[in-house]
Amino acid sequence: MRSPEQRAAAILTTQRFVVIGTADTTGPWTAAAQYRLVPRGLYVESDLGSRHARAIAGSGTASGVVYDSSAAVADADGVQLAFSAREVDATEPAVREILAARLPRDACPADALDAEVAAVLAVPTKRLYALEVERAYVFDRDAWRSRGTDARREVDAAAVWRILTG
Repeated sequence: MRSPEQRAAAILTTQRFVVIGTADTTGPWTAAAQYRLVPRGLYVESDLGSRHARAIAGSGTASGVVYDSSAAVADADGVQLAFSAREVDATEPAVREILAARLPRDACPADALDAEVAAVLAVPTKRLYALEVERAYVFDRDAWRSRGTDARREVDAAAVWRILTG
């Protein structure tokens, strides 16, 4: 039987999209985004003017959930995450640092890195958003199966990332 940390790592490895939660002066907002894994968290790409980008700039925080939407109800599982969040500077060194730090699942060959950096910088309003995991939770499957209760169990986020980095 897998530990909760192993479950979280497996979900993060097999899925590709995170639903990001932020809040601004008009209220809460969620948006799905493709993510890439990096040490201690993940990053997403977005337009500088997007609502969640503006909220991250204002608060420095976000939340997220990664889950398999094709799972049967009895097999539901997911990872909920609390992030410290920041916009990555739109400079070649800063973008390169994030892209080069990707974990093996998302890494590119070294000879392709220059082109990826250039592609990010070629769009004036495109930004990378670094989401560093502060806390992580998995779906409490025992509570769901025994009581029909939708609950979460906190997991050791550092342990999840140690599993992800091998």
